[in-house]
Amino acid sequence: MDLRLNSHNMDLTPRLRNYVEKKTGRLDRYMPNLTEVHVDLSHENARSANERQVAQITIRDNRGTILRAEERSHDMFAAIDSVIDKLYRQIK
Repeated sequence: MDLRLNSHNMDLTPRLRNYVEKKTGRLDRYMPNLTEVHVDLSHENARSANERQVAQITIRDNRGTILRAEERSHDMFAAIDSVIDKLYRQIK
């Protein structure tokens, strides 16, 4: 599985990188043919403080299936948890 991690308008700390690697590493259990995971983390200037941290994840498998989910939250770790939950529901 190839993990690509991008951040926009924010610093990617080692703690945040490890958290994303841990959470996305579990996707192999549900999609054994997983080839690529693309994670975009960004901070946006929005009026609502609840929607400033954005996490987007796109996954691909070797059969050509593409799944994508996006979540906005006030906390980046909460956004990552929510977007991973969305992907689990899509996989099922």
